[in-house]
Amino acid sequence: MYLVKFASDTVTADRVATLSDDERKRAARIRSLPHRNEFLATRIQLRDLLSAALGCPPAAVPILRKPGGKLHLAGEEMEFSLSHSGGWFAVALSAGQPVGVDVEPIRPLEGMAEIVSEFFPPAARADFTAARLDERSTVFFRWWTRIEAAVKAADGGLDDVSGCLEGAWCESCDVVRGLAVAVAVRGRGPFEVAWNIVDPALSHRKDALPVGYSLAG
Repeated sequence: MYLVKFASDTVTADRVATLSDDERKRAARIRSLPHRNEFLATRIQLRDLLSAALGCPPAAVPILRKPGGKLHLAGEEMEFSLSHSGGWFAVALSAGQPVGVDVEPIRPLEGMAEIVSEFFPPAARADFTAARLDERSTVFFRWWTRIEAAVKAADGGLDDVSGCLEGAWCESCDVVRGLAVAVAVRGRGPFEVAWNIVDPALSHRKDALPVGYSLAG
């Protein structure tokens, strides 16, 4: 599991050239330059991670898009999931088990209570109700990312939210202040997650990270 802080210096002409025609065309349709660069950086670093796992050059990583838009690897047993938001992106790699990941900045959101009441499972509703008012955004996005990750692992959509956590094992990451991250794997679990965080600003916390976490370059 990789959690990476967006770095604009990743987007160079030679790195963009490793992307597919489809990826470059999608980037060209993004009008906002910061959003376009974030998309490009995300795809460049995704290819870097997958190429290291597969033992091939980044340009040769066989990333395809399913009809619904989900990315997958052609002809490979490895599963992966990608999410990016708030200047961060997360990539989950799995050796054959369906996997999903979601990342969201923690922020006030209008209508949280209504969303929790309508879509969240009983355990999430209980956590949200029990939380102090100043903690509710954190609790909300902790569960929101778990639900999103579980939906992705099941290759589902918004219509599958109600039962998405059934048959899914989830783990959340609270290491980065103000950021909610969750990974979900289809199966009973427990599964072992190796968290790799790429952010120069956290270098001073290397020795203070919880067990199972490491800083990657």
